[in-house]
Amino acid sequence: MRVLSADLWEPVPGRVLTWDVTPGIGPVPEPAPITFNQRSHLLGTAHGEPSVWITAAFDVEGPVDVLALEEAFRDLVARHPGLQVEAVRRTPEQGGGVGLVRHDPGALVWRRTDGPVTRTVAATREHLVAELGRRCAPFGYPAFLPAVISRPDRSTVVLGMDHLHTDAWSTTVVIDELAAAYAEQARYAAPVLALAEAGAAGAAGAAGAAGVGTVAAARPTVVVRPTAAAAPARPAGAPALPALPALPALPALPVAGPAYVGADDPRLATWHGFLRERGWALPTFPLPLGVPDGERALQRTVVRSLADSATADAVALRAAGAGASTSAAVLATFARAVQDLGGPTVLEMLLPVHTRADETAQRAVGWHTTTVPLRIEVDAPVLAGASAGAVAGTFTGIATDTAIAATGKALRAARELSAVPLEQLVETLPHPLRFPRRDIFQVSYLDYRRLPGHAAAAERRAHHISAATRADDLQVWVSRTDDGLAVRARMPRTAVAVQTIDALLARWADRLAELVTC
Repeated sequence: MRVLSADLWEPVPGRVLTWDVTPGIGPVPEPAPITFNQRSHLLGTAHGEPSVWITAAFDVEGPVDVLALEEAFRDLVARHPGLQVEAVRRTPEQGGGVGLVRHDPGALVWRRTDGPVTRTVAATREHLVAELGRRCAPFGYPAFLPAVISRPDRSTVVLGMDHLHTDAWSTTVVIDELAAAYAEQARYAAPVLALAEAGAAGAAGAAGAAGVGTVAAARPTVVVRPTAAAAPARPAGAPALPALPALPALPALPVAGPAYVGADDPRLATWHGFLRERGWALPTFPLPLGVPDGERALQRTVVRSLADSATADAVALRAAGAGASTSAAVLATFARAVQDLGGPTVLEMLLPVHTRADETAQRAVGWHTTTVPLRIEVDAPVLAGASAGAVAGTFTGIATDTAIAATGKALRAARELSAVPLEQLVETLPHPLRFPRRDIFQVSYLDYRRLPGHAAAAERRAHHISAATRADDLQVWVSRTDDGLAVRARMPRTAVAVQTIDALLARWADRLAELVTC
């Protein structure tokens, strides 16, 4: 999986097709549970914050089979309650605020638009980003955009989703399931339609006739504009596509988050203690970014490698020797790199963690994360009871194995705090929570090798693309794949931030390399 932002996305040109999905005649949408993250996101958007969308993109062979792809999109939405919800503003009589309702997927109306033939990467990106920004706004249904860039040799399937519908893990599920469903539908449909269209397609259906800007010639389709009422039609006499093999249902969760913990739960007290020591303010990145208080700048995105596969494997072994995980070593070296550039000896941040507790949740599409606080001591003291092997080595005086072990311990303790609902945390604070900046300083780590579809991700050219908006703090996402460790960093586009973060990422890569060589 390649993790990018929209400003760095390079979609190959071709014919761009999109689908409009609208609720049709059917049952009245039912109320659906809402998570703390979803509510916060919606309230921010309602107050003028830019829409934040995440796009799953991957390649399929040949010009796109539009009807097979539409069936795959329909199947995906029907299977996942997280793609059926709509954000709504509550009236005062309903208690105010924001909420969610869920639509019946069987009543949705799908209309396809055959859009422009783009000729350059920039034009393709500009068109799709504009469509994603317009169609993936969270209020109104749906907050997602099904699309494809059709080309004669290889096409790119796109599903953009407002953050309301998805998270990083979910993009892997979306790609894996869409790719499988599309391949299955196309396989079923090809011989059926070949028989139905025999003698009718003529030269237009010959192999290789499809050029740039066309869809598969063996599948005639009706061009439908967003204002039209008709749906794509099949050739006369062609049987309907067979249904895909039945898959287990993914029921809606009965609650939107974990149950409240006891008022005397030590995990709640730990959260309170972390915030109390900060004057009830969330952490901010400690190095200069060149943005005055209260202002934001256009977002800059940096994507780069931190370690190749061999180095990442060696880092994992080094971390295991210290009784910790690869993510602990990555975070320990990040904290050390920050200190090297003038940062503190104790680095505080927020850490997104997933809340997928069982096998069913592993394949769910939605926003299944929470946030926990993490404090990393750069020069950690020797841990009581640590083995000699865990404290013996050093990374050339930069950080000790003890620091990795201590970070691993802190990381495990932080993840335990995910059991505390963020709603309960906010409700029980003795003072209002303060937000020094609009963005939250966070560092995320995700091992894509453990997620659905990883084995085929490279062949599919799987991409996770996020919207590029405005920023006033640093946010970091680390990806572990077969290629090694990579980072996507989001920051303000200022001269100070460019200098600071470029130096930080280079220093971080050096610190990881030194774990292997010392």
